[in-house]
Amino acid sequence: METREARKKIDELKKHPKLANSSGYETEELLKAVDPVYWFLLLMEQPQFAPQRNWWFKLRHRSDLPWARLLAAQPQFEKHCHWESVGRGELVKLAFLAPEIFARKFPQGHWRDLYAFLTPLELVGLLCDVPQATEMLDMEDVAEKLAPDCWLNVLAYQPQLEKYFDWTLVEKKASLFWDNLLRHQPQFASHCDLKQLKDWQIRRIRKKQPLLFGTGA
Repeated sequence: METREARKKIDELKKHPKLANSSGYETEELLKAVDPVYWFLLLMEQPQFAPQRNWWFKLRHRSDLPWARLLAAQPQFEKHCHWESVGRGELVKLAFLAPEIFARKFPQGHWRDLYAFLTPLELVGLLCDVPQATEMLDMEDVAEKLAPDCWLNVLAYQPQLEKYFDWTLVEKKASLFWDNLLRHQPQFASHCDLKQLKDWQIRRIRKKQPLLFGTGA
């Protein structure tokens, strides 16, 4: 089974778990076909699809898995977490999403100590997954740390954070990230010069938002 097809079927299982183990939806095959991140996303909504212990053990060196969101939704999976490998970005998210777990696991720690060392990519992940963190952050400092392209990715998933972004930094300028933003948030198209988009960006956007280009594009 191709990975893309498997991901689509996993998305369907989130809403229709009774499809599991019917023809084409064999969970063992789907589990093998995709990166564990996608199974984490499934478990957040359908914990009954938890794999065997050895599957979790094989993940013990992965630092890029969305543990914060999983444990916030399904804390029973904490027993499978290898804390030594959980990335600092995930730990900061955990402090916001499941503070009782963070406090128990790191009684002497504080999320701000980790936040100070977040890379721009980790900071984008924090804003995308935990937008309520803006209430605790110095957003002027955040604005200085993030390049305009990073903001386009943030706004693709959290458009309400627009109030913290200066559109003049990207207004009518070319960027490799316009396609991600406009596929998810077409209302921001007025800030983009569509004529500057590359062909591959246009193709990606048109699949999701064909009306942006009218009938003659």
